[in-house]
Amino acid sequence: MKITGIKTEHLRIPVETALINIVKSRAYMEVVTVRIDTDEGISGYGYTYTDGYGGRSIKRILDTDIFELVKGMNPLEIKKIVKKVLWEIRGAGFSGVTVIATTGLELALWDIKSKVYGRPLGDLLDAYTDKIPMYASIAGWTTLPVEEMIERADELVKEKKLFGIKIQVGRLPIEKDEYRIKKLRETLGSETKLFIDANTVLDVPSAIKLGKRLQDYDIFWFEEPIPPNDVDGFLQIGEHIDIPLATGEQLFGIHECEELIRRRAVSFMQADLMHVGGITEWLRIASYAECHGLKMSPHFIMEMSTEILCAIRNSQFVEYIPWFQKYFKEPIKLEDGYAFARKKIGLGLEFDEAAIKTCRTE
Repeated sequence: MKITGIKTEHLRIPVETALINIVKSRAYMEVVTVRIDTDEGISGYGYTYTDGYGGRSIKRILDTDIFELVKGMNPLEIKKIVKKVLWEIRGAGFSGVTVIATTGLELALWDIKSKVYGRPLGDLLDAYTDKIPMYASIAGWTTLPVEEMIERADELVKEKKLFGIKIQVGRLPIEKDEYRIKKLRETLGSETKLFIDANTVLDVPSAIKLGKRLQDYDIFWFEEPIPPNDVDGFLQIGEHIDIPLATGEQLFGIHECEELIRRRAVSFMQADLMHVGGITEWLRIASYAECHGLKMSPHFIMEMSTEILCAIRNSQFVEYIPWFQKYFKEPIKLEDGYAFARKKIGLGLEFDEAAIKTCRTE
């Protein structure tokens, strides 16, 4: 079997305008879909994404340099292909566009492998379970009025039975952040897990101050108080507050995660599958984290985060952000607060043509 073709599309998938704040300036996500064709008539589907910028560059490098490198190769040799691609384009960088593009390729190759062997991805990865509990991020944007935040959170917990709610912090006066958390805890009760996320906008002293102010509300984790490369800063924050720390969504591969894990600067690694180059690299990070007693709770992309979390022993939560669900031909199953791995052959990452019609940029 040989790779004979690649087809990509650049999409802009809308998200709610309430998300536009200090960390996001566009009300859409950029998605690049990937289809890999073979000489035996089997095609594999994958995709990758960015947070509003860079999608056209990702599409371009997939269409040109990456296809030139993989044309004629055996699509079942996933590790060999990814190693070759990342090595040959190393001059363009070991992170960013090159790695995000490679993920779209890698997922399409796993889709082909599942179809060739006639087994679901969970079987190929020797999964431990078929479901992972979810928490929601879509109730806690800073720009939402408190009343709407509470209403959303209450619905997500009571109707969808999600296990927790995460809200953004660090952009408002500390008294307002505390008020929002206080209202959530009063409304949702003691059983619901609460998470806070500063999206790296704080410095060490302000993170410590905020953490101390909120720790009595039983916060499950404090996400990205500072940039993820400040390992000493995370260790310093951890010494002063009684809230576990989390980070990792902006890191590209195991080498950028290594020091955080080895020094146990955080309790939860949130490595984003799309940012690290795909399933194989993400599982390497998860294995290393397990060796150091850390849990994995990846950022975003429910449809693939569920699959990889089911394949590791140190899994924690899927992040419930359903923006892409309605665009897939076969969205993943969500029930009673859990996301379920697929039982069918293939990864289920083929987008519905009618659903994406208005999202195409060309």
